[in-house]
Amino acid sequence: MTNVSNALVADEEACMALPDEVDSQKRQWLQALHPAIAPSNASQVEEPVTAESIVADFIRQHSASGQLVARSVFLLPPYSVPESDLATLLDAICQHASDADITCIQGSEDTYFYSTQTMTANYAEMCVQVVENDICRAIAEAVRFDCQTYPRPYKVAMLAQPPYHFEPEQVTAALTAMETHPDYADIRAVESSNAEPYLFSERFMSYGKAYGLCEWLEVEQYQNP
Repeated sequence: MTNVSNALVADEEACMALPDEVDSQKRQWLQALHPAIAPSNASQVEEPVTAESIVADFIRQHSASGQLVARSVFLLPPYSVPESDLATLLDAICQHASDADITCIQGSEDTYFYSTQTMTANYAEMCVQVVENDICRAIAEAVRFDCQTYPRPYKVAMLAQPPYHFEPEQVTAALTAMETHPDYADIRAVESSNAEPYLFSERFMSYGKAYGLCEWLEVEQYQNP
């Protein structure tokens, strides 16, 4: 596994160019590359740094920042890990007891890794849809999840919030496309009396229930504190 470790750290300056969201103080995978100078009164020996621990910590740090790590990232510069070595490395991580929080989710374009310590499966699924620019599916799944789980209609304005950050034009275009697509036939629009748009799924609630809930959320709860 030495070759994998070397490949991961071949270009330290490029590695440092991670997204700003990743706390530079927490980049243990980079800090671990430099020989530690043990204090003279050290009472214990640090755990050895391995390729598995470097990658696992890399994934955890991105998850803490709300980001997935695509498998293909490790195949490209600055990492450039050979495919055979990468497969062995990721398998080892998934089988290691100390890395039980590292899991993956399959998208249509890639496999993505995240840590369950800081990211839920549902949030990871939403992130995959955003990364792969599957806006129609992202909207439909968000609406269905809220309608089934809470239950409540989904406020369209929420699509501008993390992890989506969709622009109004993107949402409008997606909703127009969804109107005639059979996969999204259950997604319907509803509007409160103050003209706030919501969406709901007919799989989980009727139009009347959706209207009543969005009216309560937008208007009635403030009239009857």
